[in-house]
Amino acid sequence: MLKFKSLFWFCLGCTFLASASDTTRILFIGNSFTGNNDMPGIFQKICRAKQKTVHVEKCWKGGASLKDQTMRPELFDAIKKGKWNVIVVQGWSKEFVQDRAHIDTATLPYATKILDTIKAHNPCAQILFYETWAYRDGCEKDSVKLSFEEMSDTIFKGYAYMKSLFNHPVVPVGRTWLSFRQKHPGINLYDTDLYHPSKSGSYLAASTFFTSIFHESPVGAVTKTINYTDAKLIQQHCEQTVLPMLESNGFTKDYYLVSATTDDKGRYRLKAEANYGTDAKITWYLAKDKVFKGSSLEYFYSAPGTYNVRLKVELPCGTRWFTQKINFKAKQKIKK
Repeated sequence: MLKFKSLFWFCLGCTFLASASDTTRILFIGNSFTGNNDMPGIFQKICRAKQKTVHVEKCWKGGASLKDQTMRPELFDAIKKGKWNVIVVQGWSKEFVQDRAHIDTATLPYATKILDTIKAHNPCAQILFYETWAYRDGCEKDSVKLSFEEMSDTIFKGYAYMKSLFNHPVVPVGRTWLSFRQKHPGINLYDTDLYHPSKSGSYLAASTFFTSIFHESPVGAVTKTINYTDAKLIQQHCEQTVLPMLESNGFTKDYYLVSATTDDKGRYRLKAEANYGTDAKITWYLAKDKVFKGSSLEYFYSAPGTYNVRLKVELPCGTRWFTQKINFKAKQKIKK
């Protein structure tokens, strides 16, 4: 699948840059689990390696809960000024290691304030919840020691509760972290404090975001962020675990898929599908005289080469443009 965006970040602050109309603009709101190692910057590198047109910014503060975030004027400035297509909201891990009654009073009013501001100023934006991971050795809750697995479970339930209330997709970084740690215990995902991410942990988070937003495997992205062997294992794990969970995590719309293949008859076939809800008007532009309407498209090119596929999505809240470059290689001649 393919969708497009562009990225940029600024330490402990918020930045605003202009971008093309068909660039997907993504804002990450969070604390040090977002800011450390510049996870959005790693996400940007993966996007570029996979030929995605993206613009990414982050607005973060170390240790901040969602309540703390609402005390930051710069957060609301970032939301209002960005014209965002995707906004990621990350809370403090321990605020979700609580029962629902506590979340209802300590988290929901502040989450609602942030989400209402997003919807007022970015009505077309896709809002995503960033499900975080448990500390390496767990944590205490009400004077009871929770293991890593127990802390993980409470966080997952907390974000599932948020999804049930607000109906926004959850990016399953915590669950991907848990299963990867169990499968590859030799790869350290933690910094020396045992709860912040190492570079590999941030790479896993970024890969999970890539897979969730683009509905596409990150396998093949070369960024030199971490060593190639570990990066490949993380990419493969996201392909195997995140892609099958997309629908259950709420990723059922706000994306499109494009594939370019040579079929068994040797024809250069484009297949495309746009998923933006029943109220969306979809138009595909393959060339000046090749314009098609409808959510799905199949088209055969007459020759190999590189082509641009443009998608126009008209919604009640506004219009979005996306551009995808596809490439067909010439047919191999069979030697006699």
